Amino acid sequence: MDISLICVPYHIDIARWGCAQGPQAFLDHGLRQLLEARGHTVLEPVWIELPRSERTRDSVTNLGRIAQRTAAAVRVAVQREEGFALVLEGDCTHAVGAIGGLAQAMGNPGVVWFDAHGDLHTMETTTSGFLGGMPYAVALGWDLDDWRLAARLEPAVRPEAAVLVGGSDLDREESAALEHFPILHVSTGEMSGPDGAEHVRKALHSRADEVQSWYLHLDLDVGGPEVSPGGLTPALSWPPSECILAAVRATTQILPVKVASLAVYNPAADVNGNGVQFGLNMAAAIVDGMASA
Repeated sequence: MDISLICVPYHIDIARWGCAQGPQAFLDHGLRQLLEARGHTVLEPVWIELPRSERTRDSVTNLGRIAQRTAAAVRVAVQREEGFALVLEGDCTHAVGAIGGLAQAMGNPGVVWFDAHGDLHTMETTTSGFLGGMPYAVALGWDLDDWRLAARLEPAVRPEAAVLVGGSDLDREESAALEHFPILHVSTGEMSGPDGAEHVRKALHSRADEVQSWYLHLDLDVGGPEVSPGGLTPALSWPPSECILAAVRATTQILPVKVASLAVYNPAADVNGNGVQFGLNMAAAIVDGMASA
């Protein structure tokens, strides 16, 4: 594969703080070399920047402008022959741009979202106002259309082509949304046992024909605070890391994943290097699964 590394160094719309430093940390710890050692061509990283002249007081507007640039870079990457985009996102808000880029290149995509949380809140359901809890809902077209449309993600992701894997820390409103919409939810318990990867594989088979291309989102907090320290909202339970990695490999074996991401890594809190290693292992699982498909 020709792998494009697209780096979005923003924690929401804040640069040089917290998880905004995650993309550079993955590169510093050998992500590019890891992928090349597996026989892939890795292009020079593309860095997404929000110029000072375009920054506003409104974070949603800023996120839309970051998403627009991210989507453009992803579209170019995916349109390359044997092109694949690995997006290093400061946090989950930047998934909207990545999904938009895939939509521009290949039509309405599907989404598999690995996360300890649902990120399915809207401005109506949120009690915190935290924008990091909303990007999946935005991609699904439930709220904040200006953010989604800036990424040219139109139409929105169909719930029949949407999957949540994990989600051990769901708010009541998010659980209600999963009951109301036909989003496939593979719970933390279902993926935690020795047959977890096979369960994921069978579940994804039921949705594989919904769309022609898929985005795989990996929020590192799905592994819990011991494996990936520094998350702002750690969940109370999580699957063993080996089960997560097996589920990721199964996902890329079953579905035509064209874009994937690593999100929510805070190097300042990763004293023992557990988080960065988990992220590198995630990247290896993605490409190894694709190679064995």
